[in-house]
Amino acid sequence: MKKTIVIGTTAVVVVAIAGGGSYMALHTPKRQFNSSLTKMTDNKDNIADFRVKISGDDMSDKRVNGKMKFDTKHKNNMDLVVNLSDNKQSQKMHIKANNDNAYLSASFVTSSLGLSSGNSEMAKITKSINQYWLKASDTTSYETATLKPGTVKSDTSSLTDWFQDLDGKKFEKVSDGYKVNLNKADMKRLMTKISKTKSGKEISKSEWQRYKSSFDDINDLKFNITTGKNGHLLKMNFSGKENGQLGRIAFQINTKRAAKLRVKMPAANKIKSETELTNIIQDKIRDYSRQQYNNTSFSSSSSFNI
Repeated sequence: MKKTIVIGTTAVVVVAIAGGGSYMALHTPKRQFNSSLTKMTDNKDNIADFRVKISGDDMSDKRVNGKMKFDTKHKNNMDLVVNLSDNKQSQKMHIKANNDNAYLSASFVTSSLGLSSGNSEMAKITKSINQYWLKASDTTSYETATLKPGTVKSDTSSLTDWFQDLDGKKFEKVSDGYKVNLNKADMKRLMTKISKTKSGKEISKSEWQRYKSSFDDINDLKFNITTGKNGHLLKMNFSGKENGQLGRIAFQINTKRAAKLRVKMPAANKIKSETELTNIIQDKIRDYSRQQYNNTSFSSSSSFNI
């Protein structure tokens, strides 16, 4: 079940009036939902805090949270920090991207190698390494998806039309906004819509078909999306059973605006290829080991002379 639910929901997530006698007709939950979704698409928010929690009968809790920031002036410049954790370990990933390139902070590499935990000298070494960035197109060991921030808004805008065609009975008012409840058929149609966006077309048709087919074995499927706070809140909740075991995924994003926010890409002299970064790490570890050896030798010699 873990594989099915995660794949299916990831595909979905790779997503993202007034007046007189007509008041009731215009203020239905459906219209308010679409209004909030449109406001989120059209607003000028450039900071997004998000979190995802995956849980189930057959798996330990997995959590993802982070912050996405966009430059106020250069809107395609993005800074993304993601924290991944479960009941046993945690991992942090820092990415900067524009429409041309994506860069992965070396801190992800040092953390993966376990260099971030140790004595004060190792901490200094780690800090000196973490100033570097890997260009995504130059690395094979640490893959990052092609990030094109400029397509996010257009993709989201194309999806708002899809919700306007849904039955109004699927929408309801809740404490933090307006919610739409989708069934299995709705989800498959939504995924078809997503597959036709600019981002969606980067995934093959066969993969999209596999994503949609992954729902066939899920029973008691429930999926809802909530919009609220005048376009500053988006929530998704998914649950279903496979082989009698329940799994859940909860996603939430809150947005706001910082009028003077700047996101700079890494300086040219801080961008390294995978080979260059590997050599830097090896040299620093070699120097550290040599220093430790010399200190141990000196200590042993001093003790012997005494």
